[in-house]
Amino acid sequence: MTSLRSLQLLAILALSGWMGLAQAQSQNTYQVEVVIFSQPSAQLTPGTAPSYGWADQATDLTVTTRSDVRSLDSSRLELSSDAGKLSAQGYKVVLHKAWTQPDDSSLAVAVHEGQEMGGIYPVQALVSLGQERLLEVDITAWINNQTQNGEIVSERIKQIRRLRLDETHYLDHQSMGMLVRISRS
Repeated sequence: MTSLRSLQLLAILALSGWMGLAQAQSQNTYQVEVVIFSQPSAQLTPGTAPSYGWADQATDLTVTTRSDVRSLDSSRLELSSDAGKLSAQGYKVVLHKAWTQPDDSSLAVAVHEGQEMGGIYPVQALVSLGQERLLEVDITAWINNQTQNGEIVSERIKQIRRLRLDETHYLDHQSMGMLVRISRS
């Protein structure tokens, strides 16, 4: 009888340990770093412009009060060397941001650079992470240029890509591109 109780207690402890591990794994925190660059000599390839509510359903990195989404300072950037190489080769780095975020597939993080032009920024992006078996990133980024008559002409890149942690991934679209790196925080 004592051995049966011991076995039951052992099973309960094992199950609660497994559940704790599953909960800990579901609350992973990632460090996300994005570099967006353009090729100034390339011809502008107009794409779909962002809507004025482009970040309504996202967490804006610059103003968020969420404690689990935090901007990282420049000393923690891992792609600075790569961004420098791009600049040396004639590319224009237009955005370089890094942050931490939880493993939450419903979370989209909005990042932007430059002076706002009526809800649109010169450079802006939405970044979402998801994971079933493999880590995936869903990115939509725009480089927006205002013409002399006030119109916005946008270049847009949208990709969903499976990623490996701690590797730099290159996303390309004619006159613009991105470097993305995701690691555990």
